[in-house]
Amino acid sequence: MDVNGFQVLVSQVESVRRIFEMHPDIAVDFRAKNQHLRKACMSFLLSLIETLCMSLKDLSNEDLVEADVALTYVRDAGFKVDWLEKKLEILKEKKEKEKCSLILLEEMKEKLLELKQKCSDLDALVEKEEAELLAIRTPSSFVDVL
Repeated sequence: MDVNGFQVLVSQVESVRRIFEMHPDIAVDFRAKNQHLRKACMSFLLSLIETLCMSLKDLSNEDLVEADVALTYVRDAGFKVDWLEKKLEILKEKKEKEKCSLILLEEMKEKLLELKQKCSDLDALVEKEEAELLAIRTPSSFVDVL
């Protein structure tokens, strides 16, 4: 199907329409006239957007590097994608924060485990001391005194 001069798959029509609604000037400087190249570039743009929609958990640093390369490619092809560049930067920042958060969380879990072990050890000492105290407090029997 044709959407704003780009031949796209039926499954891509709604996404491409939405892109043009949100960013009507996206292809103003797009230079390719060959329909195969136009279709490939649009597919590339859609794949880049799909990558940016991935969960941070599923998104690797390599994916972000490849997204940077893809962004450069579509920008060089003539798409106006400064809005997408901002989204990618935000995603990179979130990924870095996620990394820091995971490190901090791991450190906190290790400290918590240490504290739990100390609590367990202290519990054992309390039980032992209580048992000794009970033994000390136990009155002597008549036979014990003789």
